[in-house]
Amino acid sequence: MATIRDVANKAKVSTATVSNVLNAHSGRVRPETRERVLAAIRDLRYRPTAREEKQATILTQNIGVMMTDLAKNPILRHDYFRNILDGILESAMFRGWSVTIFTEKMWGDHGLSIRRTYDGRCDGLILVASNEDHEVVHSLNERGVPIVLVGNSATLPGISSVDIDNESAGSLAATHLIALGHRRFGFVETTDSPTAGERERGFRRILCEAGFGGDDYRVYSPRGSGSVGRLVDEILSGKSRPPTAFFAWHDEAASALIEAFRSHGVCVPEDVSVVGVDGLVRINDSALQLTTVPQPFHSIGKRAASLLIDRLVDPTQPAEVVRFAVELRPGGTTCRPPQDLEPISLSDIAVLSS
Repeated sequence: MATIRDVANKAKVSTATVSNVLNAHSGRVRPETRERVLAAIRDLRYRPTAREEKQATILTQNIGVMMTDLAKNPILRHDYFRNILDGILESAMFRGWSVTIFTEKMWGDHGLSIRRTYDGRCDGLILVASNEDHEVVHSLNERGVPIVLVGNSATLPGISSVDIDNESAGSLAATHLIALGHRRFGFVETTDSPTAGERERGFRRILCEAGFGGDDYRVYSPRGSGSVGRLVDEILSGKSRPPTAFFAWHDEAASALIEAFRSHGVCVPEDVSVVGVDGLVRINDSALQLTTVPQPFHSIGKRAASLLIDRLVDPTQPAEVVRFAVELRPGGTTCRPPQDLEPISLSDIAVLSS
């Protein structure tokens, strides 16, 4: 006699997805996946036993958490992951749910890992810092696995996501630098992620609305170890006048940029102003705090866990796209440019950041 696991294996889905189809939880399962499960049920002539029917409606009350690059960025040594995880754990504990952190190399062998991870061990997954275009996201979605993306601005059908308003972060950085009187700007991205793209888009929009463009603004895309240092070498050795203000897509890139400029005797912020995003990195100078747009990591983690548990408890709950508002926190890495330029009044550009 065929079992629910036989159906799952034939349809290449999880047993939970088969349960969702059997219990008419259509909101969790894509139509093509549902048809594949039904075809497997027909082919195998599967009939659920009373025990399987009972188990199908019981939740483990356990959610899984997967984070990218754990080998490179161990959770307890990386503030980004640790703060988000703290929020997830707090929310889950308050609701009486447990949390499992999966360390399997799911991003590489996603097919096998998904089956091992999801079958019976957890009811849903939170994916932190994942790219929505990655095959693992689509594989999970196809199998009807309830997921929430964190640090990801995706708006994929049926998938909840939690992030900050990344375009707003860029807009705030541009508004701040323009108000100080800067006229030449640079954006530094060390990745081609959609998140970096959104921050650049917000930054560029404010510059354009303020009348800056062409030679006034440059995008730099260093890649690999030591690439920011090489970028600064190129900027300082170039013939054209370099930017006096830089917006780095996150604090780590901003910190690397500052250290590279300092190694050439360039003072921050007296010669060059730098803004980051995250609110996690302190420059190697106890007296210097980075000007940045902090992320509410703890709140992001709490909201992600709450969204996932709500949907597991009530499968009719729709997917949600949550974007946290952000504010710029001035620090010691930005000031007026070295040339004698009259700064633009904040009131003159207030409309640009609205």
